Amino acid sequence: MYYLLYAFLYLFSLLPFWVLYGLSDFLYVIIHHCFHYRNTIIISNLSISFPEKSIAEIEDIKRKYYRNLCDSIVETIKLISISKEELHRRIQCNWEIFDLMTTQDRNGQAFMSHQFNWEMATVLCNWYAPRRFTGLYMPINNPIFNRLFQRIRSRSGTLLIRVQDMQKELPAIQQNKTFWGFIADQNPSDPKRVSWNYFMHRQTAFFKGPEFVARRYNNIVYFGEMIKLRRGYYEIKMKLAFEHPCETKEGDITEAYVRHLEDSIKRQPENWVWSHRRWKHVFPEN
Repeated sequence: MYYLLYAFLYLFSLLPFWVLYGLSDFLYVIIHHCFHYRNTIIISNLSISFPEKSIAEIEDIKRKYYRNLCDSIVETIKLISISKEELHRRIQCNWEIFDLMTTQDRNGQAFMSHQFNWEMATVLCNWYAPRRFTGLYMPINNPIFNRLFQRIRSRSGTLLIRVQDMQKELPAIQQNKTFWGFIADQNPSDPKRVSWNYFMHRQTAFFKGPEFVARRYNNIVYFGEMIKLRRGYYEIKMKLAFEHPCETKEGDITEAYVRHLEDSIKRQPENWVWSHRRWKHVFPEN
């Protein structure tokens, strides 16, 4: 079944972008107007996150979000066959900021988020970063789709490590020239082992792992922002966040990332994933 699906999607990915975006428009009508995909969750998340916005403004963000979500689906399929040159043409990045890893002969790590299209950034980064890009991922329950996404994400040579295997694999990987990539806004599975930070008007659980790695190994820390310039074109805006994480106090890096993420979302709210149950964990009052 996997090979049949991959063969079908490979042929699909060969279609030009203008055809794929036409299919995205059709998909938008289906999930927005017909199935109202997770409409209640999206409206609830947006309303609490932007209490100052009117109902009309919330609806406008939701509509744009659905369009970006549909675009990201066809763009991710396109990653199966897109060339390095074409992907580079569509995504800008200030790659020179990573030269610090080379001049200081140190590893680094990027704190990214669920901003469209992070899948394209995952593939591109290993081609242009001065270290092998190593990403953590949460396995997909469906083994066929899990295998498919692993193949797409690793096609440029990116090393993928399951979140569950991080502690076991960490020491060996860290000994090599490595550039870690963390989608650091994911919802942790265990609410008892998290960092609680005030984010988008409520206490929110964040993974401690990215900060732990940075402080333990003194990896250079970068914060990234994905900006949608126009349909099919993006900018990855990276900034140096902490050159010497070992000098920080516990919680400093995570808090700084949360503030960076919140500011980034407010600049382009429709470009962040609102359909996930991001706030399913409740802050313990006692």
